[in-house]
Amino acid sequence: MDVAAALALGLAGSLHCAGMCGPIAASLPATSASHMRYLAGRAAYNVGRVMTYAALGSIVGLGGSAISLAGYGRVLSIVSGVMMIGLAVAQLVFHRSVPVPAMVLRLTMPLRQKLGHLLQRHGILALFGIGLLNGMLPCGLVTAALAGAAGAGSVLSAATFMAVFGLGTTPMMAALAVGIPLATDRWRSRLRVAAPVIALVMGTIITIRGMGLGIPMLSPAVPKVATTSACCSGH
Repeated sequence: MDVAAALALGLAGSLHCAGMCGPIAASLPATSASHMRYLAGRAAYNVGRVMTYAALGSIVGLGGSAISLAGYGRVLSIVSGVMMIGLAVAQLVFHRSVPVPAMVLRLTMPLRQKLGHLLQRHGILALFGIGLLNGMLPCGLVTAALAGAAGAGSVLSAATFMAVFGLGTTPMMAALAVGIPLATDRWRSRLRVAAPVIALVMGTIITIRGMGLGIPMLSPAVPKVATTSACCSGH
């Protein structure tokens, strides 16, 4: 379920990616006159993005695993789910993503400067580097996906969740990188609604999962701690 949800979130949210990262994808430097190398360079850009998402997933998964080992796994699941719900509701109500705080923009200034330098270079490695850095840019959709990954339960599950999410955004970004518009105005309006709705459903499921309501497969009951009583008798 988590992998399918991550893919659906990536596909539905790809229009958001087109708006946020589309200018980067559309201005990628050419690699060479060779058509194959041109396509390989665009593929390298998307591979870099997906790798960064997977790495970010590993980081939040590591933190989530530590919290789970400390006995707060269900609390983490509830917090992650509530975060996803909040981000989704904000987008549905205000028709926009949660704005990036000014402090985050200042902290990521060196990242954006390095990205600008790479956009002036040519070659597959430069495009791969652009993809890596592009994946680190602050983004409300990625934040929502990371909230879902945090409740995945393990480092591998969280990394897989984010990698699949990244793969879901790839068709739109690949099309933009080669100058092909994938979505009509009608589909754009649908995708704008689909992404937060999917995030809202995912957040609700993750929250219910952490509540231990005794629902098979969805929200298993919290295991009861077995207690033993010692009975002493004299002879």
